[in-house]
Amino acid sequence: MKKRENFAKKLIVAAMAAAMALGAVEGAGMVTSPARADQEDAGSFDPVYYAALYPDVAAAVGTSPEALYNHYVNFGQKEGRIPYEGAAGGEAVDGTADTVTDTAAVTTPVQTTADIGNGPFWLFPYGEEVSKAAFLQEKQRRQQQFDAAGYVHVGWTEQQVQARLLSLKEQYPEGMKVGICSTGAAKITNGLYGNPYDLNVGWVAQGDDDVLMTVDGCVPKRSIASRSVAVSSLRVGDEVYVKSYGLGHVMVVLSRGSDGITVVESNLNGDMKMHWGSFISWDELDESLLYIWHYEY
Repeated sequence: MKKRENFAKKLIVAAMAAAMALGAVEGAGMVTSPARADQEDAGSFDPVYYAALYPDVAAAVGTSPEALYNHYVNFGQKEGRIPYEGAAGGEAVDGTADTVTDTAAVTTPVQTTADIGNGPFWLFPYGEEVSKAAFLQEKQRRQQQFDAAGYVHVGWTEQQVQARLLSLKEQYPEGMKVGICSTGAAKITNGLYGNPYDLNVGWVAQGDDDVLMTVDGCVPKRSIASRSVAVSSLRVGDEVYVKSYGLGHVMVVLSRGSDGITVVESNLNGDMKMHWGSFISWDELDESLLYIWHYEY
């Protein structure tokens, strides 16, 4: 059986990595206001699409077309949610669509867990050794919380991720004081993908290695340092680190286009506040990019 010291070392490494991730220093950027979609030609609200796109809403109000429609017109529209496939966030709607013929539902693939072996098992974060049954019970508890919260799952489309991202604007509106750039970015990514510490169940001994087990559907991320790879791989919900006044500044991608990207960031020009819609051209990004945390949903 592995020694508890090995587990403790892993926790220290994880804590150090988290501290490093939160150590980016505030900086500055360029601000523009992204254009909103034309609101004059309102489409029909699609309750099937809306429920599939926002499982947090469906869990809260149910799946009846009336309840979902009422949620959108009373809350979702202000939150910038998407009422039907192809619509802009917060777009006006004209009644409810015929969901049988008008719009296909968006689904989240079912995730399955491979056999985790016979352990031993340690629960995260304190290193408590438990039985396999207790470990699986804790995993199920965290899985239910993850699914009910409506966080981004592996298999989501970029449009789904953007809708989730825009829904966070009500929680962290323009001008809200949150702190340095890394603090603001963490609030956004935790709202998108869940707090990583809450998604880690614990360590499972498998042969000579200990494997950290997370909930099913948890979105992994990887660091990209190559500029050419970064630009081709960059997607909504990724974290972008750039040089700013000789320091680092982190932002989350809100949208991308042929000219560049828009981002959500905090601490623009040192004001410690949230800002939605700053624009960075591809040329500017190429000159200042340090690296990217790419989320592989």
